[in-house]
Amino acid sequence: MILLLLLSLVSAAPDTLELSLGQALDLAMRRSPARAEVSASKLESGVKLGQGINALLPSPAGSLGWGKTQTQVIPSSDSTVTSEGWTGSLTVSQVIFDPRVYAAVVTSFINAGYYTTDAQDKQAQLIYEVTDSYLSLLGTRLLRDATRSALDRADDNLKLNQEKLRLGAASRIDVMRSEVFRSQAEIQSLTTENALISANAAFLATAGISQDVVVKPTEQLDQPSGFAISNDDSLVAEIERRNPGAQLAAKAGTIATVNTVATIGQVLPSVSAFWSSNYADPTMPKSIKSWNDKDRITTGIRFSFPLLDPKSFALDIADAVAGSRRTKAAAARAHYQIKAAATTAVLGYGKARQNYDYAKRNLELNQELYRLAQEQQRLGAISLIDFFSVETALAQAQATYVSALTDTYVQAAQIAYLLGRTDHRPKSE
Repeated sequence: MILLLLLSLVSAAPDTLELSLGQALDLAMRRSPARAEVSASKLESGVKLGQGINALLPSPAGSLGWGKTQTQVIPSSDSTVTSEGWTGSLTVSQVIFDPRVYAAVVTSFINAGYYTTDAQDKQAQLIYEVTDSYLSLLGTRLLRDATRSALDRADDNLKLNQEKLRLGAASRIDVMRSEVFRSQAEIQSLTTENALISANAAFLATAGISQDVVVKPTEQLDQPSGFAISNDDSLVAEIERRNPGAQLAAKAGTIATVNTVATIGQVLPSVSAFWSSNYADPTMPKSIKSWNDKDRITTGIRFSFPLLDPKSFALDIADAVAGSRRTKAAAARAHYQIKAAATTAVLGYGKARQNYDYAKRNLELNQELYRLAQEQQRLGAISLIDFFSVETALAQAQATYVSALTDTYVQAAQIAYLLGRTDHRPKSE
């Protein structure tokens, strides 16, 4: 894919980059700063999973040191005894029961899933934003092309009426009307040119393209997006079930509940098993055998009974419960917001398809009307003002059609984002 992009750069003008929607998404997946955030979330997920597993494994600890001690044989005398030697220890402990450790393990596993879902949400959002900015750029370019065509037609009409005026077949007012119509077409063309510059800058920022290039979309939108919606209610329910934001809120609520249970469990004792090897000798251990010859082995079970401070314990529980309630309330609010967003997106897609059908029919009618108006103008059976009205209506119909067509793809991309889809390859649904 990178080779294709390089070839497109070579074949196009030096400052022009031709991209299909698939190529734009491929490029964004490699260069957008948001992609680094996705990678960071995936890495964090692995770290949290490792922390959870690590807490369940035996914990080794070791030390080795040399020391010298001087002891007075008789108090207040200069007679001392000096002793020196090496000491070392190796201890392996294994948690058997500890509410705080178990809660941390559970939280680590939930956090691993949380960051995995967060990475999914960030990637789905990046795909939607790139798709939206690309389609906006494509739609703006199509509108720019339409206004240029309208300007070309206005130029032709002006030249025709100027020639007719020279031949005495048109009045001065007809020429002035042609000039006014051309002036309006110039204003519209300039407006779309500026809009195209802004849309190009927005796409470069979204896709992470630092070079100052003109992006030329090559995607052909011959028909509206084929996102299949068999049942609006079932699709809304599917979005509620699969939406990463809803899943993140639910996981945060679960973590808050686990923390509350762990806080209450602090009153329980913890139990751990241990094995310890302690070395003491004037000479440094030079091998495992020399250590084994001089060490003392201790094995056992350690019970830890926390000293209960009723006031602090009660405050800790109250704080954990308050945090859990806040998190659950936020999760419920997120659920309602996502449901509203899903309903709006589904209705928006249906409306976009209807608007497209109306816009397509309206464009066909205006194209036919313009063809008839051209014929009548050739026969001199239509006034110039009426002909200009027909041309204006055609330009508006073309703009409406382009907007309605691209909107179907934007609305479909919005639904795909809410579903948490991370496949950035454009395809029919």
